[in-house]
Amino acid sequence: MTPLWWAAAVLAAPAAPAEPPSLAAWHGSWAGGGQAFGKPATATLDIVAGESGATRLVYRLTIVGEPPVTYSADADYAFDAKGRLAGTWSDSHGRKRPVAGGVQAATWWTHWGSADVEIGRSTYELGEGDTLAVSDSVLQADGRWRVFAALKYRRKPEAN
Repeated sequence: MTPLWWAAAVLAAPAAPAEPPSLAAWHGSWAGGGQAFGKPATATLDIVAGESGATRLVYRLTIVGEPPVTYSADADYAFDAKGRLAGTWSDSHGRKRPVAGGVQAATWWTHWGSADVEIGRSTYELGEGDTLAVSDSVLQADGRWRVFAALKYRRKPEAN
């Protein structure tokens, strides 16, 4: 017969820890288009595993016009022990911004910038059929968010 203390210890044991958050579902090469600053735009995202469990994102955007506007950025993201996402975004204009965020189901979100310059948010929403919708917004003085870019991507097939 099993001692009663053993059964009580098993029942009182903490549940196995939840799996730590990950951005692995977003990893891959993505290409797409939509609107940026009110004009047609195309973009690519390369999201890959980085060092020590981090994720690296490389972004390239072209806005249609004469002349066309090009913008690029790269970022590194990592989760801390409490499941919070933090990182740094660096762009082709020489700006570096701190980034914080998280993941819930098929949505990855980030808040970036600082109150002395601007505060923004980006959301990366996975869809069916290897699709990704990305929305970028800035916080306005009245507390509302203004969307300045909305792009839809398709994951590129992996090269063999």
